[in-house]
Amino acid sequence: MPFDVSWMLGRTFAEVIFLAPTTWSFRFGEGVEIRADCAWRLIDGGQIALSSEDHGQQYGHPAPVDAEAQCRSRIVALKIQSAAVREDTRDIVIIFESGARLEIVPISSGYESWQIAAPDGTQTIAQGGGNLVAWS
Repeated sequence: MPFDVSWMLGRTFAEVIFLAPTTWSFRFGEGVEIRADCAWRLIDGGQIALSSEDHGQQYGHPAPVDAEAQCRSRIVALKIQSAAVREDTRDIVIIFESGARLEIVPISSGYESWQIAAPDGTQTIAQGGGNLVAWS
């Protein structure tokens, strides 16, 4: 059965925050958020524009990449056109009206990868291997 994230449609992220050492918070506001303890990537213009793996990397630039600030500037306030959670991998795919796409990509068969706090108060965790556990 597909995990319903239709409540995301038409919403915007209010904030993107990196909580060192590994957690990324994509906040809608008012306690509604996606917390990712796995890789994410932002696809824009047909290519990977930014990822969690870029954070802190210098890549020959004058300063290390601040993926938190760059992601915030690229997606905050963009309306979400579609959102889905893949049943087999539990990837979260969010497509914005601009055409940019945020993909949250679980890569572990053992560790929890993400948690969603929905507007109705439901908390859902993607466990290692893709099992979902939800509670209110």
